[in-house]
Amino acid sequence: MAWLVASLCVLAIGSCHWLAGWVASCPEQQQQRWASVGGGAGLAYVFIHLLPELASGGSELSDVRGLIDYVPAPLVDALLFLVALGGVLVVFSLNVLMKQRQGAPPYAVWLQLFNFAAINYLYAYSLPSLITTGVGYGILFTVAISAHVLLMDRYAAEHHPQRFRRRNRWIGSAALVLGLLHAFVFHPVDALTLATATAFLGGGLLMTVFRDELPDLQQARLPWLLAGCGGMGGLLLLQLLISGH
Repeated sequence: MAWLVASLCVLAIGSCHWLAGWVASCPEQQQQRWASVGGGAGLAYVFIHLLPELASGGSELSDVRGLIDYVPAPLVDALLFLVALGGVLVVFSLNVLMKQRQGAPPYAVWLQLFNFAAINYLYAYSLPSLITTGVGYGILFTVAISAHVLLMDRYAAEHHPQRFRRRNRWIGSAALVLGLLHAFVFHPVDALTLATATAFLGGGLLMTVFRDELPDLQQARLPWLLAGCGGMGGLLLLQLLISGH
């Protein structure tokens, strides 16, 4: 059942790569509403699920690997946040390379595409293990990531349509399939590997939520943003009550 749900979740995320072109062609006002809903949902996911997971993950790792015998406990607790910081810096650095130069150099374009594919890979790779802790978590994770993928691809489809159609969406979809296959072949995923992967993609998600997914103040639709945030937040709290962790 977990693998069936994971496959459906990956299919949902992958479909966003192919819907982005249609979203980019919709009226601007409609796009702003969707961006506000997606940004609100991503914001709730970061604060209610992602950050608490990072906070509790360090102490769990010290028990799993015996790291506490070699590394001070406060440093163990901070390790996942250090990995998340790396995810933030990678996404930010690539944005700087792409936007501060007139005509981004080819290596910057490929680095951004590689990072985009790697994050997709990690999404799919971590999904099955997340679903085993609770199907609701996997579904809500998929909703948050789908909104993220759709909003990011919308920009690429609008500003670089040929590159997006011929390359970006194909590579993004292939990375999702490969990530799920990797998890299937080498399941169960090692706890340290899973926590590190989740922390890195969480840092990237944190960066993109605040920088790209929260709409500009003049374009934000506050009721829609609050609806997305409240809806995702309520569902996450409900899942916490159901699962007990």
